[in-house]
Amino acid sequence: MIGKSVGIAGRLLLILITASSVTIQGFADDVDRARLIAAARAGGDYLVRMQKPDGSFHYTYDALEDRVATETYNILRHAGTAFALLDLYETTRDARYLESARQAIDFLKTRFRPARDKKGLYVLDFDGKTKLGANGLALIALARQLELDPKRGDRVSAERLANLILSLQDKDGSFASYYRLHGHEPTGSVSLYYPGEAMLGLARLFKLNGDRRLIESVRLGADHLIAAQKKMETLPDDSWLMQTLEAAHGIKKENRYADHAINIAESMIADQYTSASRHPEYEGGFRPGRPRATPAASRAEGIVAAYRLARATGDARAPGLAAALKSVARFLLSQQLNANDSSLRTPARAAGGFRESATSWQVRIDYVQHNISALLGIADALY
Repeated sequence: MIGKSVGIAGRLLLILITASSVTIQGFADDVDRARLIAAARAGGDYLVRMQKPDGSFHYTYDALEDRVATETYNILRHAGTAFALLDLYETTRDARYLESARQAIDFLKTRFRPARDKKGLYVLDFDGKTKLGANGLALIALARQLELDPKRGDRVSAERLANLILSLQDKDGSFASYYRLHGHEPTGSVSLYYPGEAMLGLARLFKLNGDRRLIESVRLGADHLIAAQKKMETLPDDSWLMQTLEAAHGIKKENRYADHAINIAESMIADQYTSASRHPEYEGGFRPGRPRATPAASRAEGIVAAYRLARATGDARAPGLAAALKSVARFLLSQQLNANDSSLRTPARAAGGFRESATSWQVRIDYVQHNISALLGIADALY
């Protein structure tokens, strides 16, 4: 046991040294479209390797110990992984990503349940809860499949998921966080991200079926959130709302949507580490504390949306957003594991995964999903 502990400690020390040098080197390298797409593909390859025969994924992987965890599965993160694979397929046209996404969506649909009125469909998570965000992310996945893989698409289920979301919206535009199954679910706002996830799903489906109820719900919800967030001392890091505002602006030009998304982006960038910070190796990541890959990637997804809105509206803040995206791209690349890292137990298995941080070698499917989405977004927006 002592020998094993020493071995692990030794590997930890070696990886810490390696991680530091890789991060510093990563910031010195130029970033271009080819490098970003290659990194996103490596992330997709990791997900394909980690997919089980039933379409689910090994949820968490310890790259240091080459061990997968058996913790409770999360269907929201699974749904996000499914549409990230579809996004990757759209960019690369690699059929492996399409087939993996198909299997993931087939598994996702095993968690669909009919609502009481039969017109709606809800997603039952493995903790027994029915979350607004689960319906939103599932709807995004089904909408993406309808766009890119229409023969396998399921419009009926997508529209029933949307009906459930609509039933959870109040007259003021706010959403209930749960579809009440048992009567003891939390009330009020539970997650910052659920409304944005739900509204983005509605906006994506509206572009496919033209159901006016969907876009009216998006606008009502967006107006509610914008008004509420403007009253806050600091704007929240609501990257899903930012993506929703871009989608809504694309349907009907509303400069106030663009302005709010850009304001959130600037608030995010105020917390971004720069080369002048006390820890230059943190450059591109975000406060507080040691930066983590997934919060950086999810913020980047929102900043990409804000940057595109800034370009579309001629906003003078666009160059600053672009600079922040280039910086975060370098940070994200520095957190990706690769097959040449001999300090890991099984480098070939870990390759392409994104670790939690420079001191954590936990790889979770949503870490990979958000990084794929961010890298693809940055590549398309800037290069």
